[in-house]
Amino acid sequence: MVSSTATPPSRLSTNCAVPELPSQEELRRWPATVLKDEGDHSARVVRYDLPAGSVVMKEWTPSNSRLYRWLARFLMRREISHYRLLDGTPGIPRFIGAYDDASFVMEWVEGLPLKRDLPLDVLEPGLDAIEEVVGAIHDQRFVHLDLHQKLNFLVGPNGRVWLIDLGQGLNCSRSRSWFRSLLFPLLRRVDRRAIFKFRARYAPHTFEEDVGDEFVAKHARRRSKRWKHL
Repeated sequence: MVSSTATPPSRLSTNCAVPELPSQEELRRWPATVLKDEGDHSARVVRYDLPAGSVVMKEWTPSNSRLYRWLARFLMRREISHYRLLDGTPGIPRFIGAYDDASFVMEWVEGLPLKRDLPLDVLEPGLDAIEEVVGAIHDQRFVHLDLHQKLNFLVGPNGRVWLIDLGQGLNCSRSRSWFRSLLFPLLRRVDRRAIFKFRARYAPHTFEEDVGDEFVAKHARRRSKRWKHL
């Protein structure tokens, strides 16, 4: 669902109302925009504009081999379970429902990928919101493990942030595995280091804690032309 333009008390998105899950046949009747389609190698992502609000369907049904189909379903089941786990967490798009273990629907959230040339009045609160949403998932003992990928953050109006692509993450709650529970503090640091790198690269002056001049210098400088627009 398209996010409201009103400013919430927190920098995090707190969308509550989402459309009900339509049938696949009904969903495909509405205007569609393909957001990602790279063939069998990754999931296909399509936005559908329903009367009650826009939604996103993610599906992955490769056709080239049984092994690849099994892998795709395994990864999609993981991502579905993670969206269900974190449903209602501020900064996570609301989970609407799954059709099977290879396709699911979530709310559409409006935002731009994290990048250097965002306006400062969006970028700086956006970086703060990133730390908040990552802290919120860590409170549920979930780690994302792919936060180095800036496309996994969408920065919306007033610097509000959504975190997407949960398939690589790991549920480390004690009810799942004692081994994951032991790993959680280390994996949490991996997540936090990734978001510190973004702050060092895009807005080092906003650090509120001593992270070391060497760390900031390492990630703030442009090491080659390919980093110019990161």
